[in-house]
Amino acid sequence: MYETVTTNIMVRNVKETIAFYENVLGFQKVLSVPDDGEVLNFAILAKDKISIMLQEQQNLIEEYPTLSTDEIKPTFTLFITVSDISALYNELKDKAQMAKDLHKTFYGKDEFAVFDNNGNILTISC
Repeated sequence: MYETVTTNIMVRNVKETIAFYENVLGFQKVLSVPDDGEVLNFAILAKDKISIMLQEQQNLIEEYPTLSTDEIKPTFTLFITVSDISALYNELKDKAQMAKDLHKTFYGKDEFAVFDNNGNILTISC
């Protein structure tokens, strides 16, 4: 029955968020709406087996009025597994704002976390 889940993140500016995910994390834009122009309402990004959707705040609120808020306050974290955490940590430690440095968790995983440009926490684990 269930096959996949893809996060749709409310963002202030889709174009700026695409730039962060492309330039810092190496994602690629798969699709944006509208397809051209300065103001984007929606985008899909992908890297390896991961897809992320981004939707501009007012556009998403029009679709789901119960999400109405003046200020976007992150209420979730993304948990991303990788095969080489040391290499990725070394690549990102000077490019992204760290939420948590590389450490061993109580459940035995190596992890670190970064903030995206909207303040969302991306936990990277191996």
